[in-house]
Amino acid sequence: MKILGFFIALLALVDGSIDINEVRNSYKYAKKSKENTEKFYQLTKKTNHDNDHVMAAYYGCALTLKASFSEKIGDRISFFREGKKMIETAIKSDPDNIELRMIRLSVQTNAPRITRYRKNIEEDKQYLLQYIDNVSSSTLKKFIKGFMTTSEAFLD
Repeated sequence: MKILGFFIALLALVDGSIDINEVRNSYKYAKKSKENTEKFYQLTKKTNHDNDHVMAAYYGCALTLKASFSEKIGDRISFFREGKKMIETAIKSDPDNIELRMIRLSVQTNAPRITRYRKNIEEDKQYLLQYIDNVSSSTLKKFIKGFMTTSEAFLD
């Protein structure tokens, strides 16, 4: 019985042990191709996105990207709506999380106008500009600054 408990605990650790840096790295290249999007989607799908707001937002981002490569219009709408909902839910749960704001900004900046999911672009851009220097993690700060140097939102 003790052995069974050990294996269940081990499985629980392995199942949710996707490293945030692995997700961030995959995110950087996700929109470049359908294959990269699918890899990002599969990676984020394995994360603990039910209990982690950041992972939930990345999974939502993956769904919106998957929508852009879907051939059926119904799939496009479904993936995009689900992804948007996950991102918004994560931000409502943790509105002061700069990484969540960055994820939403990246999705809204690249969302087709027809989706009408573009209302927070200026708000999130200003949030990133105002609070980037307050980020204590040097890895996260570097990642967000990298995003800011390549995002269309900051190129004007």
